[in-house]
Amino acid sequence: MISYKTRINRVLDYMEENLGSELSLEELAGIACFSPFHFHRIFLSQTGERPFELLQRLRLEKAATLLTVRPDSKIIDIAMDCGFSNAASFSRAFKQKFGETPSRWRFTKLNNSNLSIGPRNEDQEQSPWIPYIEYRQGVQLWRMRNKDLERIVEVKEIGSRRLAYIRYTGPYKGDGNLFQRLWTELYTCAGARDVIEEDSEYLAIYHDNPDLTDDGKLRVTLGISTGSDFEGDEVLGVLPFEGGKTAMAHFRLNSREYQEAWDWVYCQWLPQSGYVPDDRPAYELFPKDDEKGENGRYPVIICVPVTAAF
Repeated sequence: MISYKTRINRVLDYMEENLGSELSLEELAGIACFSPFHFHRIFLSQTGERPFELLQRLRLEKAATLLTVRPDSKIIDIAMDCGFSNAASFSRAFKQKFGETPSRWRFTKLNNSNLSIGPRNEDQEQSPWIPYIEYRQGVQLWRMRNKDLERIVEVKEIGSRRLAYIRYTGPYKGDGNLFQRLWTELYTCAGARDVIEEDSEYLAIYHDNPDLTDDGKLRVTLGISTGSDFEGDEVLGVLPFEGGKTAMAHFRLNSREYQEAWDWVYCQWLPQSGYVPDDRPAYELFPKDDEKGENGRYPVIICVPVTAAF
């Protein structure tokens, strides 16, 4: 039996994939296999928000992120990509949520981004990250250097996956115990259903920007890639995960360093890369071949789906 939670997760995934489209209550209810009348109430009970309240929030939060990571894009183009029919309705809704106009938001954010990763001191913060770029069999390899530090970012095509997953909603930043509990739950559920394979990959997908979304509404999906024919049940869902060109930044991190690593990718590497994030969700990939931590740090690959900047 497919649980209510799994059905609503499918609706949320569908919303994210179609934020730029007109969506009707009947269409969303059909994804969840509920009647529109019951769907509205069940959705509210599962998420704490009405369907189109949540949809509007996702659109505005995505627009707020795109305004900063795509500084050369026109505001009206971002508005249209996020499901708004005209500049006036977008500006009005944006100001109501964030307290300032889209143009002012972009100006403020772009002029306050000066983030780095690694040991902090005044000299390093003023020192730029210098890129050295190589090309190896279709892979673009960036070596980003700042004094004695080096970061590696690969840009390459990634295949599509099918994920068996669990999803958590709520505060998670810096909470290593929470993630340990969630991974244990996922391993236990996936192992019992025979969906873990020798070449399975382990992903943490972040659906929301923690700088924009209230902690209580943050969503993270932990998934294991699988080729099995498992279709999901009341505990474990199944999610098609689209591939494509992806920037893969390699780190070793402890539980307190994740946010700074993400900031480095978006604020240091991305602006000089010639790429912008596309509509696919960003995620963390955890290598299986190196499980030993060094000084409490474990290998993590931050993966940002990208497309060429125009």
